[in-house]
Amino acid sequence: MIPLTALRFALLAAFAAAATACLAATATVEFVKPDSFTDSGRARHYVDRDSNLENLRKHLIAQAAKMLPADETLAIFVTDVDLAGAFEPWQTYSREVRIVKDIYPPKIDLNFRLTRADGTLVKEGTRSMRDTGFLTTPGLRYSGDNLRYEKILLDDWMEKEFKDQLAASASK
Repeated sequence: MIPLTALRFALLAAFAAAATACLAATATVEFVKPDSFTDSGRARHYVDRDSNLENLRKHLIAQAAKMLPADETLAIFVTDVDLAGAFEPWQTYSREVRIVKDIYPPKIDLNFRLTRADGTLVKEGTRSMRDTGFLTTPGLRYSGDNLRYEKILLDDWMEKEFKDQLAASASK
C-alpha cells in the first residue's frame, strides 16, 4: 500500500510541475546599442560586459515567467545600464577593481511592452530606474552575486509595475 501511495504522490508532483511550467509567461529582452551603455562591465573586457548582460537577460526572463500570467508576453528593450560601483580613473588597467560606494548607484533604463496572446496591449512604457539607497537595501536574496544590486532594482520594478498582473495570476 505504501508504494502505491508514493507512486500517486510522485505522479501528482509531476503533474503539478508540468502545469506550473505551462503557466509561465514568455519574455524577450533586447539590449539596444550595448556598446553605448554607461557601464555594463569593464570597458576593455567585452567578455565581462556580455556576461553581465546575459545574466540580466536570464534574470528578467525568469522573473517574468514567475510573475506574469501564461497568456501574456513581455518585451523589454534595455537602453542603458550603469552597474553599481565604478572603476575609478586612478586605477591601472591591470589592477582594475570595481569600487562600490553610494555615489555609484545602479541605474537601468528600459522600454517595455506587455501584451496578451491575442495581441491586446496590456501595458507599455519607458522607465529609468535608479536605487540611490542600494547599500542600505538588504541584498540577501542574491548574496554573493556580482549583479545583486541590479537584480534587486529589476525585481522591485517588476513587482511594482506588474502588481495587477501578479494579482490576476494568483487568483487563477
